[in-house]
Amino acid sequence: MMPSVPAGYCHAFSPLPGDRVALMAAGDGPTLCQLERLVGLQGAPTPTTFVASAVGSAITLDLQPRDVPAGSFAECAQGPEAPSGSAWLWRLRLWPGLTDRGDILVWGDGARLSLSDGALVFSAAGVTVRAPLQAREWTEVFASVESDGLVRLRLVPIGAGAAYRAASDFSAQGTSAPVKGPLRFGQGYSGKISGPAFTVDGALAAQWDFSVAMTTQTVPGMGPHGRALTLVNAPKRAVTGPAWTGEAHDWRQAPAHYDAIHFHDDDIADCAWPSVHDIALPEDLSSDVYALALTQASGGPTHRIPLFVRPRTTPRIVFLASTLSYLAYANSLWASPSAPALEAAYPDVVGQMRRFGLSTYSRHRDGSGIGLVSARRPTLNLTPGFLGEAAGGQSLLNDDLRILAWLERIGEPYGVLTDHDLHREGVQALKGCAVLVTGAHPEYQSRETLDAIEAFQGRGGRLLYLGGNGFYWRVSILPDAPHVMEVRRAEGGIRMWAEPPGEYHHQSDGGLGGLWRRLGRPPNRLVGVGYSAQGDDAPTQPYRRLPAGEDPRASFLFEGVDSAVFGLSNGIAAAAGYELDRADPSLGTPAHALVVARSEPFSDGLYPVNEERLTHTVIDAADPLRADLTFFETPSGGATLSVGSVFFPLALEEQHGAGRLARNALERFLDPTPFAMPAEEDPS
Repeated sequence: MMPSVPAGYCHAFSPLPGDRVALMAAGDGPTLCQLERLVGLQGAPTPTTFVASAVGSAITLDLQPRDVPAGSFAECAQGPEAPSGSAWLWRLRLWPGLTDRGDILVWGDGARLSLSDGALVFSAAGVTVRAPLQAREWTEVFASVESDGLVRLRLVPIGAGAAYRAASDFSAQGTSAPVKGPLRFGQGYSGKISGPAFTVDGALAAQWDFSVAMTTQTVPGMGPHGRALTLVNAPKRAVTGPAWTGEAHDWRQAPAHYDAIHFHDDDIADCAWPSVHDIALPEDLSSDVYALALTQASGGPTHRIPLFVRPRTTPRIVFLASTLSYLAYANSLWASPSAPALEAAYPDVVGQMRRFGLSTYSRHRDGSGIGLVSARRPTLNLTPGFLGEAAGGQSLLNDDLRILAWLERIGEPYGVLTDHDLHREGVQALKGCAVLVTGAHPEYQSRETLDAIEAFQGRGGRLLYLGGNGFYWRVSILPDAPHVMEVRRAEGGIRMWAEPPGEYHHQSDGGLGGLWRRLGRPPNRLVGVGYSAQGDDAPTQPYRRLPAGEDPRASFLFEGVDSAVFGLSNGIAAAAGYELDRADPSLGTPAHALVVARSEPFSDGLYPVNEERLTHTVIDAADPLRADLTFFETPSGGATLSVGSVFFPLALEEQHGAGRLARNALERFLDPTPFAMPAEEDPS
């Protein structure tokens, strides 16, 4: 059971005013639940420095501890049957990531194939047989009971390392008994299973091809008793099987090479907690970022569950909440501050994060990367003010609240949409929007979100990209589990793990994973700049206006900006730092784009990202260690301004500096007067 700190989640990221929102929550006794509007963040983020206002009155819920049903598996309610006195055989292929524990196969009450302390254990007909099993190698397993009750377990090495291992055969005399009942593969197991098949008296009764129906959470069965398997907790599909030779790298081209599923004992796709209350949102609720705040009635820490309430009618300004990136970092422990520092600041929280499933910056217990993450679980570092991810806890929701506070100060009506809205509805979700404002760190994007933003620009929409390291990794959504997001960390990129060879293509749609830059859609082409440098502990810098900032096309940006140097430190950091974007025509920055300001030079602690390096000493760019504040017009009368740094929102409070520049951009972008494309120079 989980500890007493309350935690919860909602199925809806972006409800409408008047909707009823089901709250799934766990805790320990009476707990106050208060709907809050999150107005902004002030100063260094701690659990108390963000600004919120209560909406309505708090209610008291009687929360109970809840288990977290971690671990993926495949199951059907009724497996095949073996009458007493029959001879039956299970044949399957295993690649265990770990061999310490886990069930490979559980069939009713009469047969179990499991792992224990480096051995494969087969229990049937009243006896148990054990055989040593090599981790991280493919082995074909034959587990059988003869008609006289003889139990046999035969292991045959297969795959690339087979020549260095010997087959083994173990047996014990048991008593024949009928076997039937529910069937389950992979529960508590961390590793791959391929091609399970069952024969009785020499005839095929059931078989499953794990390369079939790859994009779904169901595997059809074959044979007279091969019922469909349901996949629970989203195990990883589109993984290489024992037949993979390295000649094919796309599962759609050679399905037989991908007849495998990778189960993990810490997968979590849905906590499946019951709803404890339906929260009725007021009909007149404005579109904004809200939270359900859960606090034990006796006191203690508060867990806040963000809600991004979308407008019924889209206003001219839309803030796009980076919910795909929020999911990628959900329960992240990789960045500053470290896990020990987090544990000191938030007792029990780090342990809860591990129970609820870590982020795509972590690994499973067997060492493989976490590439499937779910919204149907508590994400504790998404609570506003949480100290996590980068210097002082910046980026993601914290800095996005700074952008919302800036919009609030300007006073123009705005609404909030999410990445998930754009993914689901496309550009239609932006109907009526004139200016789209991004968050500080819109790093993860699906093909559908990029298509929507490009279409918005194509019809004359104005885009204000107020962050850095955006539009970087490709993600997708599982078609029959839309709460689950997939990322495949293929070649290149800043990452904490790399995808195994042959597993670069998404299971959700077959598309190649990795960086949008490597997939032919570099962020420079969309927003004029792309991720170029990172420095976790590097000194931050302000921006300096460049001569292009005097160009009449862009001089409006600097009206009321007092100094050529702006974006000075607010006590946490200056505007350019941590993750920086630069313009680069070779990567798609439009030829007419103007770099109107640039970060002051960095002395040390800043490094080019992996994709900028050709060797350990050769960098494939003239000067990647910079942030370029870039402006350009689009052919349909629109325009884009990109600030080039994930820390830029820290400077939005600078009334005569960065905040004024961003406001100038917003006000001009709201002006319906079309932007004109600059005339092309005559090459003669």
